[in-house]
Amino acid sequence: MSKLSFRARALDALKPLPVFRCEDLPDLHEYASINRTVPQMPTGMEKDEESAQNIF
Repeated sequence: MSKLSFRARALDALKPLPVFRCEDLPDLHEYASINRTVPQMPTGMEKDEESAQNIF
């Protein structure tokens, strides 16, 4: 399954968040999708139904 999905994580208002500058993380775009992906679960639908678009 080639579609990427991301894990939603609730923010903790009491925990400080680090701030990074783009020059500090030059390869961020390469690792962003790798670290946050979760396995795609089957939907139980047929493949044709998953990509169907209804226009009303």
